[in-house]
This record gives sequence, C-alpha cells and structure tokens, in this order.
Amino acid sequence: MSGGPEGPGGPEFHGGNVTGTGGGNGSGMVPINVDNSQLITIDVVLGIANICLLLVLLYMYIGSYRKFKSEFTFGLVAFAMLLLLQNALFTGFLLLHEGFKGPGMGSPIFFLNTIEFFALSVLIGVTRE
Repeated sequence: MSGGPEGPGGPEFHGGNVTGTGGGNGSGMVPINVDNSQLITIDVVLGIANICLLLVLLYMYIGSYRKFKSEFTFGLVAFAMLLLLQNALFTGFLLLHEGFKGPGMGSPIFFLNTIEFFALSVLIGVTRE
C-alpha cells in the first residue's frame, strides 16, 4: 500500500469535512441547506402573515381616523394601505410568476419579510397602547 493522500488507514483528516478539503466553519455544526423553492414557500407564508398584520393595522388606523379626523391619522391610513398594496402585489408575484423564483431569491426575500413581520408586530403593539 502506498502512503498517498489517503494513507494506509483510509482518508486523512484535514480538519474539515470528509472530503478532506477543510471547508468546515469551525463551529462543529452542520449547516442546514434549504432549497430555494422551500424558501420561496416560506416567503409566501410570511408575506400572507404580513398582509394579515397590515389589515389589523389598517383597521386600527381607520378607527383612529374616524375618532380624531387628523391629517396624521389619515397619513397612517394611507401608509398602511400602500404597504398593504405592496405586500399583496409582491406576494402575488411570488405565487404566480416564475421569474421571481430565480436562484438565490429565497434568502433575501426571507430576511426582508421576516424583518417586516417583526416591525409590523412592534407597530401594532405600540398602536394598541
């Protein structure tokens, strides 16, 4: 037996993955690989959740506008309506148009939708007080 890269006892350990290329991240954890189509599905669910939160927010803002009739509350109603339109269109595009499902599109959309979800949740919490 020769002592080539695999040596007499099998593959050498080089501190990485089993191929010996050393490509690990050093954490000892295996990264979770999520398919782009799975991420797009999660993005659609998050988009629908954002639409629901915006409907709640719009309902609250319309109630405030009816009560106070101020320009500021009208601005909040307009803001919520425009953001609702944007989310409805974008989620619709994710569902209906293949071009929006291109390689690598899932991750950025996921992070944006997640941030928006938490931002809307905070806004609803503050508005309820």
